[in-house]
Amino acid sequence: MKSQQYTLEEIFQKKLLLLIPFYIFSHETQFSEYEKNKTKLRLLQEEYEIIKSKLEEFLNRGIISEYTRCTIMDMSNKVLEHIAIKYNSVREGVSAVMGGKVLEYEAKTIKREGIREGIRQGLEQGLEQGIIGTVSILRNLGVPAQTILVKIQEQYHLSPEAAQAYL
Repeated sequence: MKSQQYTLEEIFQKKLLLLIPFYIFSHETQFSEYEKNKTKLRLLQEEYEIIKSKLEEFLNRGIISEYTRCTIMDMSNKVLEHIAIKYNSVREGVSAVMGGKVLEYEAKTIKREGIREGIRQGLEQGLEQGIIGTVSILRNLGVPAQTILVKIQEQYHLSPEAAQAYL
């Protein structure tokens, strides 16, 4: 499978985002033209601005994470560095577009995502432990199972099925 077989539109529609770093290969035969013709180089840059914009859109819609966006952009730059090694204008032009935010900011964003996920998981686990503890105490006090069921449904806003799982 070659990335040249897919248009940018198809790559994004089919969510074949792994192909984005290799999309530059579809332009490889035109590098010398881009190097000489700033108008054509600008068209290439505009294409990469579309890629960057679509990745931002996917990020904002929750389709990809900040980490995935950064990885795709970083991989794109690495492929570009190697394939366009003899074409400074091409390499610098596309890198200028794909460079994006400062890596420290991206790392902070990724860290914040990890912290949020950790907090979410911690809250879920804490709630579960609280329910288990409540059920245990009520059982030890001799409270009937039906009463426990009703009480944990009320206290923890559980469905009857979810509450039943704790008994």
